[in-house]
Amino acid sequence: MDLSEQYERLLRYCYMKTGNRELAEDITQEAFLRFWKAHTYRDIGKELAYLYTIAKNLCAGEFRRPHLQIVEVPEDLPAGCTSAPDLDDDVVMIQAAMSSLPEEIREMVLLRYVNDLSVTEIGKIMNMSRFSVHRKLRYALSYLRGKLEEGK
Repeated sequence: MDLSEQYERLLRYCYMKTGNRELAEDITQEAFLRFWKAHTYRDIGKELAYLYTIAKNLCAGEFRRPHLQIVEVPEDLPAGCTSAPDLDDDVVMIQAAMSSLPEEIREMVLLRYVNDLSVTEIGKIMNMSRFSVHRKLRYALSYLRGKLEEGK
């Protein structure tokens, strides 16, 4: 397993799960630290599944922990401006369609089409057969295609 390549992929995965670059970097580093401390899965050839499982659990743990977040609004913000820049309509439609998918399927889509993992690797990570992963990915693509056509 090429760790430098997996670091970038895992960072992207954590970012997509958390939506926060700094938090994703912290979780990615913690996942690798925990991965290197444990030897059980590395010895039986399930390194990638174990690494993603650690990251997934760390991301989920972040959302269970209560946070106090202080947001400062700049004084020089133009009148009528929202806190986020206007996003392209297609990006908004894709985000809305993705957010309406069940969490498990959204995660499969992320692993397959953003991190470019194989169906077999996803099956190991999600603890299901590759046929089940393939079927759920086919459902997700069909669902997303329908949602996007609906919005146009």
